Amino acid sequence: MRANLARHGRRLLVCQARTAPSCAVYATPARRRSIAPRPRLRATSERTFISNLLQKPPREVRQPEYEPGWLQIMLWRSHMLDNVRPPPRAELFESWKKLMQHKVNSRTPLNSTQALQCRRLLEYLSTPKPNQPMRPLTHSDLSYARQALLQVEPIERTQHHLDFAKSLYSVWMSRDFPKTPKAVELQWTYLVKAMARYGASREAVKMLYEKWAQPEYALYLTQEDRLLEAVARGLSREGCEAELVELIQYAEDHQVPYDIGLQAIIVDFFAQRDRIAETKHWFNKPVAGKLPRPSVYRSIASFAMRNNLQEWATSLFLELGELQPRQKHWNVILQAILILGKSLAEVDVMMSHMVHGKLQLSPDTRTINDLLRVAVEQRDVALGEDILALAAKRGIAPDGETHLVLFFLRLATNNLVEAREAYKQVRHIQPWTLETKQHLFGEFSKAVNAYLVALAAQQQPDFKLISSLLEAVEEDRIRLEPATVAALCLRFLENDQHFDVMDILSIHSFLYSEAEREIVQSAFVSFCLDPSTSTNRAWGAYQLLQQFFQDTSFERRVELMKGFFRRKRSDMASHVFGHMRAHRNKSYHPTAETYITCLEGFARYPDPEGLDMVHNMLKMDTSLQPSTKLYTALMLAYTGCGQPLIALDCWTQITQSREGPSYATLEAIFWTLEKKSGGHNQARQIWDRMERMDLDIPPAVYNAYIGAIAGSGNEKEIRALLLKMASVVGSEPDAMTLGIAYNALPGQLLQKGFQEWAKGRFPDAWAELMKVGRRMDEYSLCQFKIERPLKA
Repeated sequence: MRANLARHGRRLLVCQARTAPSCAVYATPARRRSIAPRPRLRATSERTFISNLLQKPPREVRQPEYEPGWLQIMLWRSHMLDNVRPPPRAELFESWKKLMQHKVNSRTPLNSTQALQCRRLLEYLSTPKPNQPMRPLTHSDLSYARQALLQVEPIERTQHHLDFAKSLYSVWMSRDFPKTPKAVELQWTYLVKAMARYGASREAVKMLYEKWAQPEYALYLTQEDRLLEAVARGLSREGCEAELVELIQYAEDHQVPYDIGLQAIIVDFFAQRDRIAETKHWFNKPVAGKLPRPSVYRSIASFAMRNNLQEWATSLFLELGELQPRQKHWNVILQAILILGKSLAEVDVMMSHMVHGKLQLSPDTRTINDLLRVAVEQRDVALGEDILALAAKRGIAPDGETHLVLFFLRLATNNLVEAREAYKQVRHIQPWTLETKQHLFGEFSKAVNAYLVALAAQQQPDFKLISSLLEAVEEDRIRLEPATVAALCLRFLENDQHFDVMDILSIHSFLYSEAEREIVQSAFVSFCLDPSTSTNRAWGAYQLLQQFFQDTSFERRVELMKGFFRRKRSDMASHVFGHMRAHRNKSYHPTAETYITCLEGFARYPDPEGLDMVHNMLKMDTSLQPSTKLYTALMLAYTGCGQPLIALDCWTQITQSREGPSYATLEAIFWTLEKKSGGHNQARQIWDRMERMDLDIPPAVYNAYIGAIAGSGNEKEIRALLLKMASVVGSEPDAMTLGIAYNALPGQLLQKGFQEWAKGRFPDAWAELMKVGRRMDEYSLCQFKIERPLKA
């Protein structure tokens, strides 16, 4: 420290009182810390007791919300990973039952993480323990899990769901359950359905083929469980064209007719892909005794419009009208008129010709709603208004579904003012409470998510409206999508509403799977790394990320650490590093490369306290072995933090190691000696040793050596080194070389003399150096803004 102080004192002595004219233009005035005025004494006393009584209590942080039984299952898994005694089996059975019953009753699907952990728990509970009485799994335990898999529409379709379904089947087959008639066949059908439902339709097809010829299984193919249709739908969803066509042809070859269910699947498959020949073939293929489903005709209308097949489609719908079909088919005919480019007036005329046999049909609310859905698809507000006028003309009153479709229409056209009114109407009527319209709740949830995202995307969001909508979302138990939560959180962060972010994360983030949580994490990380985000807000976002997302990946944590270094906030970067080191999961602990990255950051943006913390962690980290690269990074860090003597201790460790120094180490030691008083003597010794070893010297090492000599004010020696640089390293001095030498000189007179010489001797390199700009350091010395590549 004394040498360091002496060096600083010498610099102050050689500096002139005035700033050199060549640097005055670039100098930044020193920032002065404002002195806070002394508080005035108040003549009157404050009634602190009364003030405290009337003070508004601080807002409470909402506790995380979990589904019934799920927290206990996660605690069990944590105990198993830590080799700690797990909870009693009775508690685990109860947690399993609560979770599965909740899934079935609330129609909430199992996410991929839950499927994974429930499979592990199932295998644990079904494994007998020697010399321990064990409550056996019952049929109802497995039944609830099967219903959660098969009766609730999934959001994710993953391998974890498939493994869970297979485990359920294996456990049921291995246990001594009462075997009712057809029980084995039923369990097989459940497994086939699960395979087709969760992304293994090819495997499900093979299972069908294996049992096709067995009479006890044939019943389930087309009658009771309609396995054939379920597997075909899975193949269509997964894009398995060859297997889908082969399955339908195989069924026909084995006396299973081509019916309207299979037609709906395969026609829609080819129509969505605009495959004209195949779509026409499968649509025109005779169906066993019935008209195609209305959904098929609806798909055909949109397909025809996309592929300029209006005439072909029009003839199909004329034939359908001549058959005098039921109301649902007539509704599709009316939709097709609009889809195929005809006017609403023609729809009005067609409404007067709707007959089914001898029965005259009249349009109803469902007819109007279907027409409005066409307006939504076409994003045509005027068409929507005309349809409502037509409904009023015919005396058809709107219902809850009408307002829901209008809600979608307003959102599609970004009319958020009228979307708010439509939202109020839908929520007031709640059409999904009707037994026949329960599916509308899923549509409403989708619309609310889109509405919140649109509100968050506004230039100046209405945060009061958003908050009221979030309260309604919680009351209605609507599931917010991860992308919605991410968008809302970012806008709240931009408005410094951290409590609102905590509330929304507490309610929703713990209901997501690992993959869904990554969507929210990615948004937070992008927010933190965005240069336009203020450092204060970036740090606040990181703290929330650390609190709610302990599973943030190792790679993202490293990027966050680098991001705070780029913001020149080494203190924040060191905290990120500390959180990684303290994580209970060892896979999140820093590696040698992480230590090196962090230490290189301290070299660029010094933080002595953070460096001491990280170095202490390194000393206690038994998983790492010291290496030349690690010691080099320590040298850089301690030099950057103004402690070159400690950096020299690292140099000693390197020279005594078997690995020895690298070129990066040589560059680092010369930089250290540049910062050390009298360092030029040791620098010459190291250089002489290098010359005796006849090493090939890279330009970066030679530049660092020049800096070490310049740090002690040896300007004449610097000039000689620059002149012979080409003969030593094979290249002339560049802007970086001249900048390092200039910045290292400890005095304005020395810098001025060097500038005049270098400008005349290396004009091109000096002109390039002048482009980078200059600043003043803490000793009032002019410094070029060069970025030295401080790498270990």
